[in-house]
Amino acid sequence: MSSIENHRFDTENLELGSGPTGCYLIHGFTGTTYELRGLAHFLADQGYRVSARLLPGHGTTMEECNLVKAEDWLEEVEYHFTDFMLDCEAAFVIGLSMGAGLALHLAALFPLAGVVAMSPALVLPSWKLRLLPVTSRFKPILPKAQVYADRNPDQHLYYGYPGYPAKALWQMMRLHRHIRAELGNVTAPALIMHSHADITAPFVNARLVHETIASTDKALIEFEQSSHMLPDDTEKEAVWRAIGEFVAAHIPQQADALPIP
Repeated sequence: MSSIENHRFDTENLELGSGPTGCYLIHGFTGTTYELRGLAHFLADQGYRVSARLLPGHGTTMEECNLVKAEDWLEEVEYHFTDFMLDCEAAFVIGLSMGAGLALHLAALFPLAGVVAMSPALVLPSWKLRLLPVTSRFKPILPKAQVYADRNPDQHLYYGYPGYPAKALWQMMRLHRHIRAELGNVTAPALIMHSHADITAPFVNARLVHETIASTDKALIEFEQSSHMLPDDTEKEAVWRAIGEFVAAHIPQQADALPIP
């Protein structure tokens, strides 16, 4: 089955900008760096170093994605973020959907300047998802048009793969169980963003993250019109601006910039 059935699909990593402050971006499940492209260029234009990498099984084929385990995603972001962070004086992690969960995972492990979780999807309510270990044997790909047939009256566009690789979807659920258990270890300044019009991940996810993380400096911004793809939808400029303001406000002061008493 062909993976590239729409133009909202990228096969390349993004490495943009320069400077001492870095923003590490993580895309969502079945998505690609395409959904973060506008935000990445916006942040690079603000003077930040920006990196957005394809996760294992993404930007290729749905069949390949079905071979990936939750541990592969964890190890990938830990490895590449370590390299990224070592070249920055301050590092922020910004994630969308499954990428928001991975961003929170990194925030539980590393001393970040800040973490941004857009449209977190740590809790998905459908009871059918519990049957995936069995049903994925018979139906390895779940077409998105069928999954959202009764929930997409506004015809929100699909990004990345045209379907959900079922085995990988089960791995995503395993990943999210692991991340939910880590939320209490997140102490970095945090910005959570979610839309009430999100038909993929209910808004309860934003409240879960906001209430569970241990950060004392945290904010929740609610949107009304956007789909799950906050950084590339109708309110994207407001999303970019809020993230830019959050990053600018949380860059640690450098010792050589402080006045000598």
